[in-house]
Amino acid sequence: MYTKFFFLHISVCKISQPRLSLVWFRFLLAGMVLLLTLVVQQPLAAQETSETSETSETEKEADKEEEISIEEQRELTIKYGIDSQILELISQLKDQKNEDYLPQLKELFATTSNTNIKSSIVGLFDSLENDGIVDRAFNQLKEYDDLDADFVLVLIHYIDDYQSDSMTSLFFEMLDDPRTGVASAALKAIGVSERKQYAQKLLELYEDQLFRDELKAPLITALGELGDPEAFELLDRIVSDEDQSKSLRWRACLALGKIGGDEAFESVSQLLNDNDPILRSYAVSALGYFDQEGSVDILIDALRDGMWRVRVQAAEALGRRQADEALDILKYKAEYDPDIRNVRLAAVRAIGKLGSNEGYNFLRELYSSQKTPAGLRTVAIEILVEDDLNDSLNVINEVFEEEWGKDKSSILDYTCKMLSTKESNKLAPLYKRMLNHPSHINLLYYGLRGVRLNNVSSLKSEVEDLTAKNISRGVQSLATKVLEEL
Repeated sequence: MYTKFFFLHISVCKISQPRLSLVWFRFLLAGMVLLLTLVVQQPLAAQETSETSETSETEKEADKEEEISIEEQRELTIKYGIDSQILELISQLKDQKNEDYLPQLKELFATTSNTNIKSSIVGLFDSLENDGIVDRAFNQLKEYDDLDADFVLVLIHYIDDYQSDSMTSLFFEMLDDPRTGVASAALKAIGVSERKQYAQKLLELYEDQLFRDELKAPLITALGELGDPEAFELLDRIVSDEDQSKSLRWRACLALGKIGGDEAFESVSQLLNDNDPILRSYAVSALGYFDQEGSVDILIDALRDGMWRVRVQAAEALGRRQADEALDILKYKAEYDPDIRNVRLAAVRAIGKLGSNEGYNFLRELYSSQKTPAGLRTVAIEILVEDDLNDSLNVINEVFEEEWGKDKSSILDYTCKMLSTKESNKLAPLYKRMLNHPSHINLLYYGLRGVRLNNVSSLKSEVEDLTAKNISRGVQSLATKVLEEL
């Protein structure tokens, strides 16, 4: 329309004004060119808008396909992947505590002949405390004679928490296995069953002259786990016999603690002055299982023993007993015991097990002080992150501020490592700081792991920044995986 108008106008001008100046003609020609450009650009602009819209929709569809592809890719890996791919996937699922693919892995366990894959699948179900393949694992274990010892041990460890009488009977059968490790694991599993009716059978085996000497120690441990008082006579005889093997005396002492009772308490208490310091340490550990009057006082007194092993066992036993009355001496031991590597660490852990506010306050002080030995600071933050995170966030942020600008900070590194393993909706700000640290590459890894574990979608842009080409390849790879999962 515009083109026709201009040509008509020019024609009229030429007819009515035959002497039209060159300047006027050029002016009209420029106008015509401008209008022609507008006419052409209008459909092009509409086309570009349409293409942009189509591109946007395509990108959305691609994103949607990418989100779906993670699940599909994992399913395809389980169906068709080589062993290294499957093992890597199972390792990831274990780290993520991901149960989404257990049905597919259960089927794979039944069809594959690859022992490494089978072991890894069992390990995943075991770590998730899922009984989905107990029956299949048990049927597999029935062929223990033909199986690799390591695979047998994995199977035993998995099914021992789900025992039926038929399973326990198989474990008794496996005591004849020439592989000592396998037979010992079977004995341990019998103890885990906690069925006292099996204690008598173990007692008969111990007295059997044909029973292998190397299995007597794990058998004694199993007797303790079963907790049948009928085993007291044998255990007391072993622990009181100075000519008996030290290893057997140690095991018998601890087993008496687990059986309990006044007679066992008296027997164990008499060992506190034994010349063998390791036997004294076992006696102290055993006392932690008794609730007889005076047992806590005995344990507190054992914290003064000259042998560090005895003091360690006393601290652990007091923690296990959650003996609040021992807090003051445990605090003293944590700060001033001459054995830093063993006794002080045991005291710190025991304070954590007490679960008291006063104890957590003390651990926060240890953790935040630059004067505290590094090993104690790391144990303190382990406990605080696991058991008292909400009340410890302020002190953790303070340590972040103090350590952030240092070229190397082992306590900052370890703190971030611990935080990356904790499920909490309050850790996003700390993960964000980790993802933006200018130089500590470990903190980038820890931040990414924390984001993945807690599915912190609000940090998606920070994660995406770490997929750039100028970032370490390892970080890039992890960031890409995390981004796919958000």
